[in-house]
Amino acid sequence: MNGRGSLPDDFDFDPFDPASFDDPYPAYAMLREHAPAYRRPNAEARVWPHYWILTRAKDVNDALADWQTFSSATGTLIDTDISLIPPNIFNMDPPRHDELRAILARVLTPARVASLEDGVRESAEQLLEPLLEAGRFDLSTEYAQLIPTLTMCELMDLPTADRTQFLRWNMDTLAGNDFTSDQALRAYEEMGNYWTDLVAERRVHRGEDLISQILHNQGEVEPLSDDEVGGFCSLLHDASQNTTMNMIAGGGIALAAFPEERRKLVDDPTRWSSALEEILRYVSPVQGLARSTTRDVEIGGGTIPAGDQVLLCYGSANHDPTVFEDPGVLDLERDAKSHWTFGHGIHFCLGNAVARLETRVALDVLIERIPEYEIDPASIERNQLVPTRGIAAATVGFEASQVRGARP
Repeated sequence: MNGRGSLPDDFDFDPFDPASFDDPYPAYAMLREHAPAYRRPNAEARVWPHYWILTRAKDVNDALADWQTFSSATGTLIDTDISLIPPNIFNMDPPRHDELRAILARVLTPARVASLEDGVRESAEQLLEPLLEAGRFDLSTEYAQLIPTLTMCELMDLPTADRTQFLRWNMDTLAGNDFTSDQALRAYEEMGNYWTDLVAERRVHRGEDLISQILHNQGEVEPLSDDEVGGFCSLLHDASQNTTMNMIAGGGIALAAFPEERRKLVDDPTRWSSALEEILRYVSPVQGLARSTTRDVEIGGGTIPAGDQVLLCYGSANHDPTVFEDPGVLDLERDAKSHWTFGHGIHFCLGNAVARLETRVALDVLIERIPEYEIDPASIERNQLVPTRGIAAATVGFEASQVRGARP
């Protein structure tokens, strides 16, 4: 099976090509119809000579639910040697995955997440306030990228003075197309040294922060190694920032593109709890993560051999018209709770509640203060499609006379 089905001879979809970043959805639609399992060669293969792309919602859902067949143990980033990066539960299967996930689940409680809301709102308001006089600012670099970094500092009790360094490490490790480049490996080494010192300090001086809680609430499992604790730190550092910053920026862009939907939220903020799910579906910040097959798999009339890497396209599943009618439209009346933005199965994102809270609050503050903003599509710069549809820049424009005061 070559994965091409009846695709046009000139069809070529490469999720790492910048030409695919702006609008991958027409290509997803072609693949869902004509090549639901699409074989893509790696031009400069580092580990795998090729990988497969799954785009239909049912196939993505089934693969996420079947970890025994679609394993995470060889990594969730395309063509990446995971022995070069810190170990974390993204790249594990049961039983160790379940043991480590349980530790994080015990300490990242609903009460802990809820306690963050006032701090997130305060951060959002403080970031936005000095930007309001100019009538324009960059949604990504001056707002969306900073809120998750500040929240991470609060969760892990890290000095906010280091936030510029944290953001640089995040961009160096996850925002490119080679996750083990020299630049990325230098960032991982610097982070590793930082986490080593942090873990040693928290083993002695226990606090209420997330890392202290992880160290001292391990339960009846094999004790965490320093590498595993460092992996937790790297996971929290990278995942808590990268996905959420692009979720916030993407949400802001979506609400600019659909002003009538945005006005529904301006007029009635109680809509947020349901509207957020449609925004998450529409934006799909995580467009795809990888698995590897442990046996031959029949999909779309052909066979994916055992041992091949597979990209599961969450973004395509979230825009599959067999699940969501007219998926290219942001419709805040839609029941979108069944989206795949945070995955599915045993690797369903544990930090989803934090990401939801940060995104909701950040966007609420944005439209509360600037209900009639615009974003010039020409100002939007994207730096990645998978794993995260990264937004490097997006200029918000508005009239100063339209700025409202903060909600009491």
